[in-house]
Amino acid sequence: MTDACVVITTCGNEETALKIASALVDQNLAACVSLITGVKSYYFFEGSTHMDEEVELMIKTRCELFDKVSALITELHTYDVPEIIMLKVDAASEPFLKWINQTTKARQLG
Repeated sequence: MTDACVVITTCGNEETALKIASALVDQNLAACVSLITGVKSYYFFEGSTHMDEEVELMIKTRCELFDKVSALITELHTYDVPEIIMLKVDAASEPFLKWINQTTKARQLG
């Protein structure tokens, strides 16, 4: 088991996605945020089904930072109920895990 995790959220537009991504990296809460455009979400909300195109963010960070990551996403997000899901990383390449740890820890201390 590692301390690394991937936090997933979706945004209604690229502007919001970039705002969240840059804030997370600039505030040392994530080592990297990948933006995936063209994601189609089909969901039930407020009494009916919807189909929307969204931008998905894959946020690479450490599990201990989840509460801060979640709070920042919630603060900057335009949705009333943003998707914020943490997936623990059971295994990954050692150099990648080391990079995540060094990047977020060093920048948190500095």
